[in-house]
Amino acid sequence: MIKSVHENNLDALEAIRSLHCPEGFECDMTYGNGSFWKGGERPKYCFDITPLHEGVIEADSQMLPLPESFLSNCVFDPPFLTYVKNGRDHNNKVAMTSRFGGYYAYGELEDHYRGTISEAWRVLKPGGKLVFKCQDIIHNHKMHCTHVNVCNWAEMEGFRLLDLFVLTAKSRMPGPQKGTQKHARIFHSYFLVFVSNKRQKKTNE
Repeated sequence: MIKSVHENNLDALEAIRSLHCPEGFECDMTYGNGSFWKGGERPKYCFDITPLHEGVIEADSQMLPLPESFLSNCVFDPPFLTYVKNGRDHNNKVAMTSRFGGYYAYGELEDHYRGTISEAWRVLKPGGKLVFKCQDIIHNHKMHCTHVNVCNWAEMEGFRLLDLFVLTAKSRMPGPQKGTQKHARIFHSYFLVFVSNKRQKKTNE
């Protein structure tokens, strides 16, 4: 039986692959340092705005050098940190931001996520799967339920939520919280699996 809660990326990805991407993962839209795939098989097409490994193509996840309706599935594991002074250019003075990058404001996160969802819609075939990893965060003293926002943004683009997986953490996930605690500390993130249905894309026209 495949469960919805996992303790590491590899197990979560294997569960998703077994249920929704049986032929394997085709594309990583933000490959980074490659640790996401440690112990598993790297996708055929890997992109990053600042490639760190051979074979990774330089490209913004919002503008991939791929034709329309080209992929059966793609994976998006974006930065989730906020209050990072240098945005996604990485702040080497902080270990977590040096590794993952981040955004100065939540609006920057939203712009990047929504732009990438739109691009995933373009490059996926009808019925294609978007695997989206995200984490809820506290930003500017407010709770941002990012996984709900992502579901809403994806639905607006024409995707339907197909499945949801929870990834637990042994230690507290990073965040800007300081001083007296006002929110529950976050010990989990999400893998959201969306399916495209290009006959039902919503527009504002």
